[in-house]
Amino acid sequence: MNEQEFDVCKEIARYDPFMEKALQVDNLTMEQYKAFMPKLFEVMKQRNEKSPVVMFEAVIEELGGLWTASPELPFHGPWHHGIAPAVLIAALKNNGHGFSDEDVMESLKRGLQVPAGACGFHGLCGAGSGPGIAASVVLKANPFVDENRSSALEANANSLKLVAKLGGPRCCRLSSYASITYGIGMLHKMGYDLPRDEMGGRCSVHQRNGQCHGTACPYYPRE
Repeated sequence: MNEQEFDVCKEIARYDPFMEKALQVDNLTMEQYKAFMPKLFEVMKQRNEKSPVVMFEAVIEELGGLWTASPELPFHGPWHHGIAPAVLIAALKNNGHGFSDEDVMESLKRGLQVPAGACGFHGLCGAGSGPGIAASVVLKANPFVDENRSSALEANANSLKLVAKLGGPRCCRLSSYASITYGIGMLHKMGYDLPRDEMGGRCSVHQRNGQCHGTACPYYPRE
């Protein structure tokens, strides 16, 4: 998306016209996105990485090989909404913390329920909601419980606040890295230790992003 196309979309304040125009710019449709989503379940079932961040990157790379609607997998997309919580739960499973494939699939399903464009139209970043979903799965929360429901809400609020502070137009890579990193720290406080990776300068898609935040992003390469 070039600057002119970005500016046109930026002025559209209604969900349906915005999504139609934004996808049209990339010669894509929401139907193509929806048809692609089931592939995530098969990809996530095969994960054996112990680091949530490394797993996230591996999942994105594998999805890139399965994407056929355009030459490259878009670096923004609602699949991030499901991947962010799923890699946290899958990493818990792979590190021997007693979680199951069913827990991983549940977290993925919940994340994918967050619609594309939710960050700007709902005040809810899909990837940013990953820690809240992960907390809910870990604590076995549901709308009828008290403390565990509150803990999941607090995890979501804190993660979204972090994404909001990072600012700028939407960047799914930035939001995913931020929420997964927060989620690792959150789970540590809950008694679950997961590998922590060096995050500075980690982004590998910045050159493809016409609206990259540059040095304002903690994951942008500094060299």
